[in-house]
Amino acid sequence: MQDSPTQAIGLAHPTAYRANNVRTNSILSIDQLIEQPLPIFGHSVRAFAQLTQGGSVFERAGDIILKDPGLALHTLQQLHAGSSHSPRAEVSSMAQAAMLLGIERVEQLPRGCPELERSLTGRARIGFTRAACRAFHAAFQAWDWAHIVNDHAPEEILLATLLHDVAEMALWIAAPDKMHEMRKLIFKDHLHTDEAQYLALGESLEHFSRGIATRWQLPSLVHDALRPENAHNPRVRGVMLAIQLGRAAERGWHTEKMQRTLALIAEHLDKPEDEVTAHVHFNAVRAAREAPFFDTRSAAALLPLLPGGDEVLIADEFPDNETRPNAESSPVIVETIHVAQATPLQDDIELQLGATEICLMPQNAVFEDTVRTLKAGMGDMSINDIMRIVVHGMHDGIGLNRVVFSMLSRDRRSLTPRYIIGADNDPAFSRFQLRLDKPHLFSQLLNKPASLWVNDSNRAKYWPMVPAEVAKLINTNTFFATSVHLENKPIGLFYADRRSIACALNEHAYTQFRRLCQLAIKSLAASSENHK
Repeated sequence: MQDSPTQAIGLAHPTAYRANNVRTNSILSIDQLIEQPLPIFGHSVRAFAQLTQGGSVFERAGDIILKDPGLALHTLQQLHAGSSHSPRAEVSSMAQAAMLLGIERVEQLPRGCPELERSLTGRARIGFTRAACRAFHAAFQAWDWAHIVNDHAPEEILLATLLHDVAEMALWIAAPDKMHEMRKLIFKDHLHTDEAQYLALGESLEHFSRGIATRWQLPSLVHDALRPENAHNPRVRGVMLAIQLGRAAERGWHTEKMQRTLALIAEHLDKPEDEVTAHVHFNAVRAAREAPFFDTRSAAALLPLLPGGDEVLIADEFPDNETRPNAESSPVIVETIHVAQATPLQDDIELQLGATEICLMPQNAVFEDTVRTLKAGMGDMSINDIMRIVVHGMHDGIGLNRVVFSMLSRDRRSLTPRYIIGADNDPAFSRFQLRLDKPHLFSQLLNKPASLWVNDSNRAKYWPMVPAEVAKLINTNTFFATSVHLENKPIGLFYADRRSIACALNEHAYTQFRRLCQLAIKSLAASSENHK
């Protein structure tokens, strides 16, 4: 099914950014980010001073800790410091963590921690407070949903959600201006989240989050929720959906993104969408009442906002007279490109007019480094190492915005995402499972080793074979795909696109994509042979 396509043309918005992304351009290293501890709120300090005044000390301490991400992180670090082994598997609640620490160490927890109101000012304080408030709102929602689905440890889910965005909080302390620029790109310029992160930070928040989660030894559920391919796990999906809800609520409760998120939550809870929507609204109010000390606009405060009111919020945070940073100061080189209008898309593909798109500029040095790494490690790398090197090489080296490797299930009836980059932390995209019980384009690809570039020259032939749910999900009509076979048996499929047809795929990118796919297959075969 391998075609020799002509150059694809693209329909796009009048302008788009082209981002020259180099992975070494991160604004900060993980070491720099963890130099400063997260601050705790003054409310936590005052509340801890009254711990011994009635009630269970450990239960009350746990309740205070779970409203303050910095204090929750500090508590876990104190547990690690006093133990020769990781307590992750043993701790199911912050009350239990307090019991393990003992009354004397619990009473000392806030001491020595920087207090937010005294240590941060300006954008750093505003941004950190907003992120912490959003984290608690998301954590409260996830905790409530865990009860609804009868999860065995709802507070584990609460804690994982609360700590999911600690890298963002650390970045607000270390690089507040860059974080402000990232939010402006997302909210005011309407860029996709992943691309805005690369432009402002030189890396994805997911990269910083994974590094911090490892260095700070965060709970395993936090690690799992930072891997989009884990979205099929119900516990992880609950965390991801809560994070998405919290982020969507910052724009108000009547946006298209919010409606899509609420639909996914309803599916997750197996409840009617209108019932879930009312319940989620009620939870937002409950969360705001539980933690009124956050000096920022809560999600509940936005509930009365009418549709379209998000423009007021954007203008409030990013006034028109605010000076924009020079593009040259960005860790990612940016240039504006103009894209001509072309043939209309199929009716089932949405074109979001007014949005801005990011095209990742191919980086040949990164691509060649990926090739060398794969060749040098041939036979010595695990499947995890191979696939993560390959998907990052495709994303950064070839400039493909979204890359997915889906594996064939054990019963060989479906393809499930295992390695993903560029999915905007989207639970729907991340957990998409492609059934193989009916013939379609991707099931045909799996029949034998094959590569395909769907583009203008062959779209009439291949587009009708694309499942409707896939067409709706990817929202583009041009992509690369390659089936992966080992020992004459299919094991999975690579998929890649540039998200928007403003960022046209070309034959050179297709050649490089196929080359990395072939190297991945050779590496997998060599690794399999060495482990026989």
